[in-house]
Amino acid sequence: MKEIFKKSAGYIAAVVLFLVLAYGYMPQVLGGKIVNQGDISSWKGMANEAVSYNAEHPNDKTAWTNSMFSGMPTSATIDDFDGDWTKPLYKLMLFGKRPASYLFVAMLGAFLLLLACGSGIIPAIGAAIAVAFCSYNMQIIQVGHNTKMQAIAFVPYVLAAVIFCYRSALKKEKAKTVLASALFALALSFQIKANHPQISYYLAIAVLLYALVVFISLCVKGLKKNKDLVAAYFIASALLLVLGGVGIATNANKLLPTYEYSAFTMRGGSDLSQKGEDGSEGLDLAYATAWSYGINETPNLLIPNFNGGASSCDPGLKNSATEQLLRRAGQPNVAQTMKALPMYWGPQPFTAGPMYLGAISLFLFVLGICLFKGKEKWWLIVVSLIALFLAWGNHFLWFTKLWFNYAPMYNKFRTVSMALSILQVTIPLLAFLCLDKILKEEYPVAKLRKMASIAFGICAGICLLFGIFPGLAGSFTSASDAGIQDILVDALREDRMAMLRKDAFRSFTLILVSYALILWCFAKKDGFVTKGRCYVVGISLCVLVFFDLAFVGKRYLNKSHFITPRNFDAQFALRPVDEIILEDTDPSYRVLDISVNTFNDAHPSYHHQCIGGYSPVKMSRYQDLIERHISPEISKIYASLQDVATVSELEQKLPLLPVISMLNGRYIVLGAEFSPAVNAHAFGNAWFVEDFVLAANTEEEISLLGAVDLQKTAVLGPDFADKAQKVAVDSSASIELSSYSPKELHYSYSSQTQSPIVFSEIYYPKGWKAWYGPKDEVGTVNKGKFVPSEKAQVLDLFRANWTLRAAVLPAGEYEIVMRFEPESYTIGKNISLASSIALIILTLLSILAMIFSRKRS
Repeated sequence: MKEIFKKSAGYIAAVVLFLVLAYGYMPQVLGGKIVNQGDISSWKGMANEAVSYNAEHPNDKTAWTNSMFSGMPTSATIDDFDGDWTKPLYKLMLFGKRPASYLFVAMLGAFLLLLACGSGIIPAIGAAIAVAFCSYNMQIIQVGHNTKMQAIAFVPYVLAAVIFCYRSALKKEKAKTVLASALFALALSFQIKANHPQISYYLAIAVLLYALVVFISLCVKGLKKNKDLVAAYFIASALLLVLGGVGIATNANKLLPTYEYSAFTMRGGSDLSQKGEDGSEGLDLAYATAWSYGINETPNLLIPNFNGGASSCDPGLKNSATEQLLRRAGQPNVAQTMKALPMYWGPQPFTAGPMYLGAISLFLFVLGICLFKGKEKWWLIVVSLIALFLAWGNHFLWFTKLWFNYAPMYNKFRTVSMALSILQVTIPLLAFLCLDKILKEEYPVAKLRKMASIAFGICAGICLLFGIFPGLAGSFTSASDAGIQDILVDALREDRMAMLRKDAFRSFTLILVSYALILWCFAKKDGFVTKGRCYVVGISLCVLVFFDLAFVGKRYLNKSHFITPRNFDAQFALRPVDEIILEDTDPSYRVLDISVNTFNDAHPSYHHQCIGGYSPVKMSRYQDLIERHISPEISKIYASLQDVATVSELEQKLPLLPVISMLNGRYIVLGAEFSPAVNAHAFGNAWFVEDFVLAANTEEEISLLGAVDLQKTAVLGPDFADKAQKVAVDSSASIELSSYSPKELHYSYSSQTQSPIVFSEIYYPKGWKAWYGPKDEVGTVNKGKFVPSEKAQVLDLFRANWTLRAAVLPAGEYEIVMRFEPESYTIGKNISLASSIALIILTLLSILAMIFSRKRS
């Protein structure tokens, strides 16, 4: 027992250290505070309706919400999927106070990754710190990209399992190979469960390249001479492929609905745009590459404020030129004003901060390129270069186009600069693997000194060069300076230059100290190194890495970003205008809030069904509707405001807003304290039309919305040409929405003839179903599924007016029940259930096999 504890003591100490660092870095979470995250605010707004409904109906959950963009699926916003038995394990991994638990998980994964590569404990701790405390992590935590942070945190686990599997296979350790492949499947299941497909995509590139590099290394050694190793390689690859598929399948409950919905989103391409060069659909190239990392700003991997840091931040300079100028001008609240000024001057539209990887990590990485031998080095170099080139986006367009047009699924992603997130794993991995070999004295002293001097000359030389001559970095001005007075721009330029100089000398000092420590470790002429000196150097570098990254990280995530949950929830308190609107007892109507950024703010969605909202995955047809019709109609509202003094006057002079009215936009919010303007022209929940007009193509289909009387005529696209039929209209026909929930709608109608009708509900073919029959006899819900009665008939829904649902109702007096029941949820749930049970059993069996094989040996 003592022997086991002695062997495990170092690992236990490392885990305890990770907990201390994670919670010590943000002790506010221990006091119950949370990060004031903008994206989480948006999520709470967009998800409130569905989350509240699901809490009240746990056995009949909704996968649809009407709270934003007039209605959309929740598959991309709410992680509420049934069937996956590995999810409790995933939650257990993230147990604790978030976001401190994210840092702990990231450190533990990076630690395991280094151990899988054969590293000692101390270098593995250094790499863990470098991966977890990368400045990018602090930025995404601060803004609320929690799923991205979780996805990044699980990347090292997947890579560790892959490396462990191939290493075990090539050592002919069968039990370890099977266990590693099962752990790979489990780690991959967790990484995908984090629900950030773009990070998973970059991870897939890294995994495939590692498998390729291992095979190439076998080819170099000679396939014929190493037949057993080649066979072991293919067995390991097959295991990884099959069990990896099982790991992916555990997330089918989430992946299938998300994939199904993606075809209808902006990522699936617009029906109005041309397909890609290869015939595929996806995002517009310019839109996808809007956030491209500038080639000229890449040195901020080494020098954090190379391009001014975050778009809006305190420059961190005492008596800065901007501060002095504002004080001389008598500007009140100088500190707040300075935080709002654009300190970032790089090519991106705006940014939360740089991807600073750490001066010490970069120095050791360059040293690793010079010293390290083996397939891991070439793999890490290639993966790092691909990630860098992809992040450059429109600044390296030929490479971006190559991936955008030919790499499967790549054209579905935006914010290409996100590819740099892979560097925060690959750079520390090579850096600290090299340090591990240095501390193990695996390099000749003379060679080590020479290569360390080269790495120091490159990294420290860059820092010193920009520290002495900061003007080499560029003009220190950007497009964000437009509209700012020249005298203030000059002060900003001076501060930006000072920020660069300060951080350049900072990085130079860190590299100099690291270089000196390595030289001191091998200072004796005979090259003999005591074990104690290696420990001192290793621990010193780990401490330096922590303080380097921790202090830079505090620029983007510090105590000022933490608030109490009560204060966080206060932003969703009812405004006077909300209270007035909620007095309306009608079951369903929509709100257009122009007092906020209508299509980039989800706060109004917390209380209302909104025409606007916020979502990065809104339906492409709805986005087309916004650009072609809704935004111009909002401009008409603004124009009307110029000529009125009261809300009542606005209501009288409000122009006809056909598209907002067909979406049942009843209330227009002008301000939090004002009464809402009532749109008297709103069409209601459903209305009978007299005729259909058939468009020849999609361009004509959307254009006709502004050319016909939508209250009398419905516009059909060419894909629904068979629905364009002449019908007699009953002028006395009536329809009323009698019951509303985000998942189920009930209408009561009466008509003496067959009547065409349009609903003010968004058309989505993958789940919305409708039945009609005698009142209260249409059917019942059983275990979340609607079971129609014998008297019920299926009502055929089709698309009209570009985005709405329509139908032709039979003559008579009936009740309509419309429910959202996508088959992808049921299929995904069953696949997740079967695969997660299989994966858990396989993992347990592989652990038992490992224990049995060790006992035998």
